[in-house]
Amino acid sequence: MRRIPLRTILSLLILLLAHETQAQDGKEGSPIDALKAAEQAFQKRVAWRESGLHFFGYLEGSYSQNFNNPSNRINQLRIFDVQSNQVRPNLAQFVLEKEANPGPRWNDRLGFRVKFNAGRDSDFIGGTNLSTWADFQEFYAQYVAPIGNGVNIQLGQINSVVGYETVESPRNPNYSRSWLFGLGQPFTTRGGRLTYAWGRTVTLSIGIIGYVNSARADTQHDPLSEAAVVFAPSDNMTLAFYSLVGPRSGPTGTKGGMLVLSGGYVRVRMSERASAVFESYYANQTGSSLVSPAGNARWNGAAAYLIYDLTKQWGLRFRAELFEDAGGFVTCQGTTDYQPRANVCFGASNLGSAPAVAQTLWEVTSTLQYSPIPTLITRLEYRYDRSDHNTFQVGGRPAGYQPTLSLAVSCLF
Repeated sequence: MRRIPLRTILSLLILLLAHETQAQDGKEGSPIDALKAAEQAFQKRVAWRESGLHFFGYLEGSYSQNFNNPSNRINQLRIFDVQSNQVRPNLAQFVLEKEANPGPRWNDRLGFRVKFNAGRDSDFIGGTNLSTWADFQEFYAQYVAPIGNGVNIQLGQINSVVGYETVESPRNPNYSRSWLFGLGQPFTTRGGRLTYAWGRTVTLSIGIIGYVNSARADTQHDPLSEAAVVFAPSDNMTLAFYSLVGPRSGPTGTKGGMLVLSGGYVRVRMSERASAVFESYYANQTGSSLVSPAGNARWNGAAAYLIYDLTKQWGLRFRAELFEDAGGFVTCQGTTDYQPRANVCFGASNLGSAPAVAQTLWEVTSTLQYSPIPTLITRLEYRYDRSDHNTFQVGGRPAGYQPTLSLAVSCLF
């Protein structure tokens, strides 16, 4: 039997649908014109795909209940989930990109990405704020040089290669961010990066940075170097090692000095439903301690994650974390001003941060995730924070603990 081409079947269905729609609307028109219009729309979609352009993003909103009921309505020592007992329009992210690849044509090797954010989380993610509610998180040009398997060259502002967690909430196991990421690691970096992959087993990235965006602002724009190497010996294991080295300015009253951050993580898939991650790093910046005059600022920590999918829709995510800020350099640096209210401790005001303190923090986080469809992610999360100093807040008084319950909804497109 002779098979009818699929395109012919689709064209006939479009023709019948257009004719039926016209009959229902009481409008007259040529079925041929309707078919031509449908084919033109189809050709435009094909041309868009062939150009390599992609448009995507996500929307996220949340509500956090702080059982300490702090009088300033701020979740202490948090980065993005900072509003206590309030609804938060976290982020609307829009991405337009053309991904470069080692194709046969020269334009296959060219690419770019522009990532725009709007919402309360955007205030200090990208460092190029259009306002307190909008910024460009990423903007870079890309070229894959025809050397070996292809050297990926990126110039502009790019998400950092340092760390397991990322700025984008849906890509993380939990809704709230760890202190390892939120306080001690860069969010985005501005400069140039080279990446080379030896098959699927080893990937090396090296970058020269002129600007770092993180919870602590970079005021000097001194050059740093970043590096990351990722080993994937099997489909069930990934090992990553990263580093960040270079001079950075210190807090007011300190001379600043050389920053050295190094660490890594291991990710193991134990079964089709279960996986585990362990991350740890050590960081030191000379001449930047706020609790020891002319001393070094040191911060380090470790976090363990357990990710278990009960079904395709339901999942459990757990995190346990220990974080030490020995120089009082990375914690308690925020103010209670309207934006961004991140990294706030008891004693902060609209005009200044809380007194510096060397402290050790630990937290446990349990997240119940439900995705009725792949593009909709809902998370119910309980987190308990603890410090060896009273940097949290109960009502209007200091405390050493903080329990919160959050509900976050993310819609991907």
